[in-house]
Amino acid sequence: MSDRVMWFNGACVPWEDARVHVWDELALRGANVFEGITAFWNAGEQRHEVLAGEAHLDRLYHSARVADIPAPMTRAELFDALAEVAAQLGGSDIYLRPTFYAKQGRSTLAPNSEGGVYIGGFPFRPGAPPAVRAIVSSHQRFGGPIGAHAKSGGSYLDFRIFERERLQHEVEHVLFLNDRGHVAEADGAAILLVRDRHVITPSPDSGVLDSITKRIVLDLARELGHQVEERPVRRDELYQARPVLAGTLLGLRPVDTVDGHAVGDVGGADTVATLTGEYDRLCRGENPLARTCLAPLR
Repeated sequence: MSDRVMWFNGACVPWEDARVHVWDELALRGANVFEGITAFWNAGEQRHEVLAGEAHLDRLYHSARVADIPAPMTRAELFDALAEVAAQLGGSDIYLRPTFYAKQGRSTLAPNSEGGVYIGGFPFRPGAPPAVRAIVSSHQRFGGPIGAHAKSGGSYLDFRIFERERLQHEVEHVLFLNDRGHVAEADGAAILLVRDRHVITPSPDSGVLDSITKRIVLDLARELGHQVEERPVRRDELYQARPVLAGTLLGLRPVDTVDGHAVGDVGGADTVATLTGEYDRLCRGENPLARTCLAPLR
């Protein structure tokens, strides 16, 4: 069984056969919107359970409306397609990436407007390096061409710059600021700052994607009695608290150094450990919030 599965416009196909024409809107203008979704294997029930599936599809269809990309299928059809991909990867946790793209038509009002969909899937085995080093990018993040709240392929073009900086500086992650000089996001993850029992994160008006993983972690923090604050975050605060990255692929990942400086712990280590443990338990259905966050994928 292959460790990579591609569902392309109606059926699973060999990975290398999922192709688009160079003149499609996807290739010409980067006209696509996508989501990253994790599904965890429940060995006892012999099924995958998707994390925040409804929330991810809400955002996918919202992104398609904002980007004026025709949604090529209904939610029910998309869930069926996700389950088809997952069925080929049974027995392991998996990452699913559904993408809607424009094939033809510069607008959905164009008479030849046509959309397509593909879903990539592969085993999901998160791990963390021995030390997590980060730098603050010299490049500011502006939220993308259609705004920060739509998850579009074009909105991530500047991640090529961030990746170049990451490799040049030999670090694991790049953090970036918005056009006002406030903390925005990390490469592929939201940023949380932990001080004692206080969890701080950039507010949505900071030009950040409203991370679904971050929302789950903030709910966990509240359930545990921690104080949660969403507001603009100054750069210097990165050095005065324990930064934690939160994302679909990463889960929760504490950062050890920022710009070569050891991060300030200020009593946050226990809070970080507790949040990380409870998030892992939730993904396995062992936290009470799992009742609202996990759903069978079949």
